[in-house]
Amino acid sequence: MTKVLQSCFLQYCLPSRNQALIMAYVWLLQMNYIKGVFLNYVPEQQGTLEVAEDDLEEIQEQEVLSWAVKIKLNTHRKEQNRTNMDEKAELISLDTGLLNYGQVGELSEHYLFVHENYNQSLNRSLDTEQTEVIRADVEKALDEHEEIMWYIQQTIRRRTKREFRDPGYIRQWHLHNDKYPEMDINVTKLWEYNITGTGVVIAVIDDGLEWNNPDIEANYCPEGSWDLNSNDGDPSPESSDDGTKNRHGTRCAGEIAAAANDFCAVGVAYNSRISGLYHLFMGSFFL
Repeated sequence: MTKVLQSCFLQYCLPSRNQALIMAYVWLLQMNYIKGVFLNYVPEQQGTLEVAEDDLEEIQEQEVLSWAVKIKLNTHRKEQNRTNMDEKAELISLDTGLLNYGQVGELSEHYLFVHENYNQSLNRSLDTEQTEVIRADVEKALDEHEEIMWYIQQTIRRRTKREFRDPGYIRQWHLHNDKYPEMDINVTKLWEYNITGTGVVIAVIDDGLEWNNPDIEANYCPEGSWDLNSNDGDPSPESSDDGTKNRHGTRCAGEIAAAANDFCAVGVAYNSRISGLYHLFMGSFFL
């Protein structure tokens, strides 16, 4: 749920220090970062949410008057007491005029602060001008507070019904295991809240990326891709004399970011973008 997610597949072959620095520089060249995202969900309603195609984006994405806040540590994390941190969060919420809804899950130092008009922003009874005035005042207070490391306004992401046309999806037991429900990676609930990798870029460091593959091309990110062997921007894998093509990097990329279409299968984050850093040679590790 952050803007950048790196996936690194280095098997049996580690780069030298200089090569690692080059790879890191190329990968970071076009990337953008944010510090964190926490999603504040609307309670699930009965039945399926039916929306018109034109209204889909507006209903799925809705900013509300709540903020995830990361509080600064004055001592080492191991010496930090949860009770003391809760008390600090309460004082900060009072200073900023917000309500403290407590720690975000098990994320130490991360708290959810909510404005008193949160419910009005949720049901959209506040007009845009009122909402912007409140947002500006709150974020000014958060900016000026010396105990806050960073913050980010929350976005509601509503559930939508999702069906796949990819013929291989029914065999992807690791994504949805109907026979043994606890034997998959439990990602489908995230998809229902439209957490599908949008805005995230993944870089796979491997033996090349067949970026024009029908299941990869729609999500391919050329800005973050590079061939470190030929020193060019095309990470396409090479073929050996017998016609065998490097395939491990492309397979990994597909498992991560294969597009939801009518070809093959889907990736875990099928709306993310995928980059390839071609470094490993064929034969440098066993496939």
